[in-house]
Amino acid sequence: PTLPSTRNMAAQVNALQQRTQDELCAGSGNWRKAEIQGNTPMTHEMASAAASKGENWAKFFVSNSEFHSPSIEGPEFYPLNSSNLPKIAKFQRDNNKSNVMPPPVYARSLSTFESVICHIGVGGFHRSHMAMYTHERLLSQMSNTNNITDKERWGIIGIGIMPWDSTMGDVLNKQDNMYTVIGRDSDSTTGTIVGSLIGFVGPDKETENNVLERLANAQTKIVSLTITEKGYCFNVDGKLDLNNSLVKHDLENPNEVCQSAVGTIVKALKLRYDRHMNPFTVMSCDNLPGNGHLTEQMVLDYLVAFGDVEFTEWVRNNCTFPNTMVDRITPATRPSSNTHEFSDTVRALVRETCGVEDEWPVIAERYIQWVIEDKFVCGRPKWEEEGALFVKDVGPYEAMKLRLLNAGHSAIAYSSYLMSHRYVDVAMDANSLLPKQQNPVPQFCLKFFKEQAPNVPPVPGVDLEEYQQTLIKRFGNPNIKDTLQRLAEDGSQKMLSTMREAAIENSKQGRSVACFALVVSTWIRYLVGVDEAGVAIEITDPRSSELIGLARSTLNCPDGVLPVSAPTSPPIKFLEAAFGEELASNNIITTQIFNTLTEIVNSSTHAYMTKLVSETAAE
Repeated sequence: PTLPSTRNMAAQVNALQQRTQDELCAGSGNWRKAEIQGNTPMTHEMASAAASKGENWAKFFVSNSEFHSPSIEGPEFYPLNSSNLPKIAKFQRDNNKSNVMPPPVYARSLSTFESVICHIGVGGFHRSHMAMYTHERLLSQMSNTNNITDKERWGIIGIGIMPWDSTMGDVLNKQDNMYTVIGRDSDSTTGTIVGSLIGFVGPDKETENNVLERLANAQTKIVSLTITEKGYCFNVDGKLDLNNSLVKHDLENPNEVCQSAVGTIVKALKLRYDRHMNPFTVMSCDNLPGNGHLTEQMVLDYLVAFGDVEFTEWVRNNCTFPNTMVDRITPATRPSSNTHEFSDTVRALVRETCGVEDEWPVIAERYIQWVIEDKFVCGRPKWEEEGALFVKDVGPYEAMKLRLLNAGHSAIAYSSYLMSHRYVDVAMDANSLLPKQQNPVPQFCLKFFKEQAPNVPPVPGVDLEEYQQTLIKRFGNPNIKDTLQRLAEDGSQKMLSTMREAAIENSKQGRSVACFALVVSTWIRYLVGVDEAGVAIEITDPRSSELIGLARSTLNCPDGVLPVSAPTSPPIKFLEAAFGEELASNNIITTQIFNTLTEIVNSSTHAYMTKLVSETAAE
């Protein structure tokens, strides 16, 4: 058995294009059938006007429209907005852009959707994943031979609650909430203009009522989240941290603008409760073990502190929190207002691939997977028609993803950065350090997977050995240029959720924790703030001040300037702060970390990792 296939992008592009030609030209099988019937050809102006109003402009593809007229000379690319969509479609046809999906020809005005998903935390991953699935569902519905009603169409409204969300909102607003996704693997590139985002609200004092009213609107059936691990405001014991500054503000200042995701969700649910409405489904799409259970825990912990017993019971008995497993490697890009070489390269690729000027595009691998617990209180889109997998128990898929892919990312991030690598694909190239020395990172990554694998339960339809080899290939994808610094961010949140339990279980079962020890040791060394060549490291972590201080104390480097000194005892204070008392009191683990940290300081990360993987070869 192999990993369940979610979709073949190239085949899907061909199928959608064929359906556009055959079914739309025949004037059948379209949920807005009347709009494409009749003999009057649709001109560019008519199509542009329809798209600008958020209406369906499928008639533009019928055989006698201007879409099929001879090529005309025009610009090399078009700014991304609704009025330009017909020109972009024509440009892509004239220039034989066969690797580009048809643009969003479906109706996008809010009034055409009976059901809406409000998504908190619109970033690169949401735009490459859930929004992409929803866009493809809307495209499929355009040419479905069954009559599709407005009730079955779902759109997404972005919700911003953090100050930095305003930049995303501004760019999306300028582009009529559309953006481009470039999908790349080692030998192909695809382009998609995504239109499933139909609005964006927030974040500022003036718009909080709009945010809350949007969440409380009966049209909103699902509130989804990608707020990263730190956005859930948990402590190391898996409880809501009531001393977190955001949570504390919201609890103590109920009449002020919410600063946390949980405060915003609870406030919106309270509006629905007071108005005698049904609740919405709260769906986490973050990389957390049991993300649905943790989201429910977050909300209920907040409600207990909030102190309204009847409201708390209403949420407990009526609201649902499905677990999900999400997977698509998506490097971060920045808006055109920021100088950023990688993002500028992505924008140039969008112009070349799609003929579009996009101020904040997304680039991702072509591989994509989504496993969802089918537990929704007010309905859901039929994402399974686009390759999502609905199951009763997400646990095995989630454990596989978190303990191999996500843990694997952290496993290579700190060690590779210390060895002066900056990009994931280069770190995963065994020959990247030649002619001076061999790069041990790929072999270490495989060894780490083998250490973690006993803690992954059987996954239906998946060969774990093959999955591990697939991850090595995905990590080594040279065409998305994912940065090690992105993988290294928020280590205090990621290491806790992806590695702690596996390490504790391995030690209890008498299995090796050598790879885990190297990961933690290089993380401590990384937190000193300078790599082994003396280059300063920019550290991003919600607990950076605390952990940097502990790491520097451990290695007798108070100012973060080389040299560092080997520890004189196991770093118990650091481990207790980072992983909790159970791991910090485990002598097997702490001794292994002490010995490993001593060796990498006295020699180097490369020397110790080479020694570790050579022991594997000898076995």
